[in-house]
Amino acid sequence: MKKLVIILILLIVIPSVIADWFYNSKNIIANIDISSYAEVVPTTPSGYIETATINMTFFPKQYDNQELLKFYTNPQAELDENSLKFTWKMPEGKIDFRLNADVKTTNIFPEIRQKINFPIQELPEDIKVYTKSSETIDSDDEGIIRIASELVRGEDDLYAAVFKIADWTKNNIEYNLSTLTADVSQKASWVLENKQGVCDELISLFIALLRAVGIPARFVSGISYTNSPLFPENWGAHGWAEVYFPSYGWLPFDVTYGQFGWIDPAHIKFKDSVDSDEPSTYYNWLGRNADLKTRKLDIKTELRDKIGYFKTPLNIESSTLKKAISFGSYNLLEATVENINDFYYATELHLSKPKEVKIIGDESKSILLLPAEKKKVFWILKLDNNLDSRYSYTFPLIVSTTNNISSETSFTANIRERDVSFDEVEKIAKLLEEEKEKKYSGNVVLECKIDKDEFYEYEDIEVYCNAKNTGNVFLDDADVCFENQCKKIDLGISQTKNVSFEINKSIIGQRESTVTLRNDLVSKASYINFKVNDVPKIEIEMLEFPLNVSYDENFTVSFTLAKKSQSNPENAEVIFAQGEIEKRWNIDELTEDKKFALRFVGSQLAYGRNNFKISIKFYDVLRREYRIDKELSIDLPNANPFQRVLLSLNTVGSVFETIGYETLAMMLLVGSIAFIVVVILVFRRSKGY
Repeated sequence: MKKLVIILILLIVIPSVIADWFYNSKNIIANIDISSYAEVVPTTPSGYIETATINMTFFPKQYDNQELLKFYTNPQAELDENSLKFTWKMPEGKIDFRLNADVKTTNIFPEIRQKINFPIQELPEDIKVYTKSSETIDSDDEGIIRIASELVRGEDDLYAAVFKIADWTKNNIEYNLSTLTADVSQKASWVLENKQGVCDELISLFIALLRAVGIPARFVSGISYTNSPLFPENWGAHGWAEVYFPSYGWLPFDVTYGQFGWIDPAHIKFKDSVDSDEPSTYYNWLGRNADLKTRKLDIKTELRDKIGYFKTPLNIESSTLKKAISFGSYNLLEATVENINDFYYATELHLSKPKEVKIIGDESKSILLLPAEKKKVFWILKLDNNLDSRYSYTFPLIVSTTNNISSETSFTANIRERDVSFDEVEKIAKLLEEEKEKKYSGNVVLECKIDKDEFYEYEDIEVYCNAKNTGNVFLDDADVCFENQCKKIDLGISQTKNVSFEINKSIIGQRESTVTLRNDLVSKASYINFKVNDVPKIEIEMLEFPLNVSYDENFTVSFTLAKKSQSNPENAEVIFAQGEIEKRWNIDELTEDKKFALRFVGSQLAYGRNNFKISIKFYDVLRREYRIDKELSIDLPNANPFQRVLLSLNTVGSVFETIGYETLAMMLLVGSIAFIVVVILVFRRSKGY
């Protein structure tokens, strides 16, 4: 069999340096230039406009995380808290207006350290308007109410409720730049029914779902940076939401970008409003027989500077369930994400992979972490079956957050590895999902180990588990199960208990088994990988030989050493013997059946019956000895007197084909002398001597 050639192939295509300044800069300074114009259009020769005013609400303002370094208008405009007013007296023809500002944003992460109860019981009067239905954000739609209620059913944590609605919106509404939704804002109920929309419409639905369950939310419009290939320009108009958290105020949620409870500093806020379809510019004029023809705002943004670095408070570790699989098999990638701070944190995780690896389900996963919480996220993977069987491959995988905190792992694949089915991987995935749903699971540690990772069926091996309750709830009637065995334990606060299981050694081969600890509050799993080897076994098969041969006949004795066990016999010694004469072969490891063929001539045997014996001695890895024997006999019944003399002079060693030249010469000499002696004796007897 051709030997497998092992090579390392890194097939993944990932930039060596990812441009993450718009996520991780401490401050960003951007120049924003907003301009447009209007035309005075008389409807009669005497028509005119006496005064014209343009009120803009869509421009950068001063906020907690946003500072205006420079602010210039032309013509000079009146500025109040929410609007910018340009005024013209007796305008004619085209009237231009412009705003130019330098804006400094600060990367601020809102820090919510305590649980806020949900549903919200009491709100300030000025906040209640953000819980009501509006023209585009029609939160009183029956379908929106039903979906929102189902998403937060049983939830008592406000942050978790908002996160669930944001995650659902992100994963169930397709971002679609079709003209149907890009030019005209559709209602939230339309977006829910059609499952598509642009950023404004995704946010409108998100806000509507929140308001449907009494959570105040408002629409925010401004500009943001993106490196998505969907857009010709990096900077552009964008919409996101702000959600009201009692005692904390307004927190930003950008469902489109997967930023839940925070936004990157490349978001520059212009305004907030009750409804997403609220006009951003108001035109008024006073005159006779004349109109004012308006144009859209032209917004240009340029990055002036990026300052400092903002550290993301997360740790990520990733690993695969199977370190090696066969082509066409499935695998499970698990990422453990730890929030090392004392406040809530939500982010989106992305998986980068080679093209030969397919993801079953979503490539991105959203995750909410409580203060100091650790959670697991997983992906089911399917490896391409059309790979070159001569090689072994290594496939790298990179898990990264929205703001580029990452962890890398890999798995190998070749044709000799075990097939891993979807059912096998899905079973583990369901256990992980159950663990995530039962929140107290994070307060239980289950660690299991085995005496040896590989052993023989005659060995006594057990699985040993330690279960510890690190939380503040007494766990009653927890079932600890391994394969078909279950044991009940009670686990008090801070208590540790030991559980052991015997292994069913009748199932031979590689095993990936799970130990689970379950009750109504908790689901925890520990994974055990081991291999049960059967005892090595060899049988002599296909033994072929003639029962009778003649003196001059050529014949063959053949047999096969058949490997009858999954484990490989070690240090095998094969002996083919006649009497005291033996022929030996040594085999370091029998990995497959091996055939033997021995060629003979009848003149090499003894006259009459010839008895032979095949003996095989071999060992397992632990040096335990095994033996098998097989006997056979071949008759040489017919020979004349001269042949009998020669046969009687055969040494047992002459039964083998490989006789040395010196030995053969000596045998011929002895045979010749014997022949002469016989001739002389016969001659003397005939003469009467």
